[in-house]
Amino acid sequence: MSVQLLPTELLDSLSQYLDPNDLRALSAVNSRFYHVAQRRLYRHIYIDSRNLACVFTLARKPHVARHVRTCVIRLSPFSNLLGSFYQLLASALSNMCELTSLDLSVDQAASWIMRTRDDSTYRRLRRFSSSFHLDHNLAHFLSKADALLELEIDPVHHPLSPAASLRDGALSHLNQFTGSSEAAQHVVPGRPVEHIHLNSGDLTEDLAETLAKSTAPITVLAAATTSHSVSLIGTLTRCMEHLTHLRIVTTYNFSDAPDTTYFSNIADALTSLPDLQSCEIWGLHWISSKKSFHDQGRVWESEAFNSSYIPANNLLTNGTFLDDLYSDFSYAY
Repeated sequence: MSVQLLPTELLDSLSQYLDPNDLRALSAVNSRFYHVAQRRLYRHIYIDSRNLACVFTLARKPHVARHVRTCVIRLSPFSNLLGSFYQLLASALSNMCELTSLDLSVDQAASWIMRTRDDSTYRRLRRFSSSFHLDHNLAHFLSKADALLELEIDPVHHPLSPAASLRDGALSHLNQFTGSSEAAQHVVPGRPVEHIHLNSGDLTEDLAETLAKSTAPITVLAAATTSHSVSLIGTLTRCMEHLTHLRIVTTYNFSDAPDTTYFSNIADALTSLPDLQSCEIWGLHWISSKKSFHDQGRVWESEAFNSSYIPANNLLTNGTFLDDLYSDFSYAY
């Protein structure tokens, strides 16, 4: 049987075993193989300053852009790209309507590229990460991504450009949010967000109650706070009782270094979170164990607080220490 007679689905399956050079050679054979190779070549793309020509192709050839499923774009804000290039990038984004994942890191002043054409929708987009904060341009884009599950946006607070609100019904499947506390107030309430990572801003008790308005139980929370840990955990036990993973970094100004009473109070508060599996507060990892063979309740404890445990470069003048607030908000879950 001639290769020309093979079903398109079989040719697509075979093409996944070819490297980019072979695919480029295949695309030159005939028109049918050209389309087979194009679907594979542009399925997963990475764009930086070394291959800007790809943006021109995606902007000017919508039929090629529709092959893209995952796209990573990383352009330095100091790359001195002209406005005409960003116009092409906006067109490319409008054309890539079959995306499932988009990671976009470009000049924050160019958020207008997210105001894609009215006829562009992203019904397959599941993951979106952006260097833009939640302004009206980004809100416009997100309103077209109803299937989005994971959202990560710029953590920097912009006092001169407050976060924009999303339209009712947008992001109705959102499960995970990473961003500033300000943006979280506009994104989380009314949506089924279970995982929240606040990489800037202050987790206050009022904010915790606002985030608890998620339509799904919040199971993962990572944030920094200026609140007293015990008081905040008390609020969390009341409004986020299904937490399984918790990380709180506190900058609360203790008049004295925390003592055993402080840690005992935290341990007592944590017992009110029955589903909690892992916990880190003030840089200390907490572990739990059963109260007894017959009692399924949990007892929480941390390593004893003493000066030998504190890294020297984290010591402050009053004897307390602070962890790097936003160094690592990842969990093993």
